[in-house]
Amino acid sequence: MNGGSKLIGLIGGVGPWAGLDVHRKILEEAAYVREQDCVSVMHLSFPGKYTDRTDYILGKTTINPAHEFIRELRFLEQSGAGTAAIICNTAHADPIMDVIAGGMAGSSLRYVNIIRETQKELEKDGIRRAGLLATLGTYSLGLYQQGFAGEMIHPSKAGQQLVHDIIYNSQTGLKTHYPKHTDELCSELVSIAKKLIEVGAEALVLGCTELPLLSELSRHLSIPIYDPNRILAKALLRNVHSPAVQPLNEHHYQA
Repeated sequence: MNGGSKLIGLIGGVGPWAGLDVHRKILEEAAYVREQDCVSVMHLSFPGKYTDRTDYILGKTTINPAHEFIRELRFLEQSGAGTAAIICNTAHADPIMDVIAGGMAGSSLRYVNIIRETQKELEKDGIRRAGLLATLGTYSLGLYQQGFAGEMIHPSKAGQQLVHDIIYNSQTGLKTHYPKHTDELCSELVSIAKKLIEVGAEALVLGCTELPLLSELSRHLSIPIYDPNRILAKALLRNVHSPAVQPLNEHHYQA
């Protein structure tokens, strides 16, 4: 497949609202005068195909979602995508990504890593201490600390559970109940974020793709908030027009 393809491939559905958020932000960031000039996007959203990434990392299931992700990435490549991303932070844990990288051997598909792109933005802006809001899986493996030149500050264990519940709670969580309960969830996240600021966070990272759905968060906090969904959208647009990352199988944690 032609590595110069101008088609962006998205693996969404992990979760569904997060995929829609990144797709929307690609359109917001794209520069076009006529609809015919807009970048082409193939967005796959098949939530039932993928086991939960945090459940796999925490040992609650033995089924690695990597195998379905490989099938989806291969399909995107065969369909003409030149660049692609999985819209989930926790999916970038080594136990998942190492399998994907092996399964994509020989592929020319250029993969954009949401975590590495966010780290690069933090480093470019001179952020040395960032507060991380994420899932238990992302916290447990220190995914945002790996390869980051500064320090990622995590909430307390209780705070980590609260953030996880904001995302996953079966009665109110963002994954299954957005756009309901957003005021309540935003208030809870603000309280956790303020504790991170108190211990020296210079910026906050919304390190789960559901958290940027709480768009009012920035109105309640005094430090920069980094939205990996928007950062990913911009990186995909840059890469589809001026390829700048390696094929996934060469090095899945691109510099």
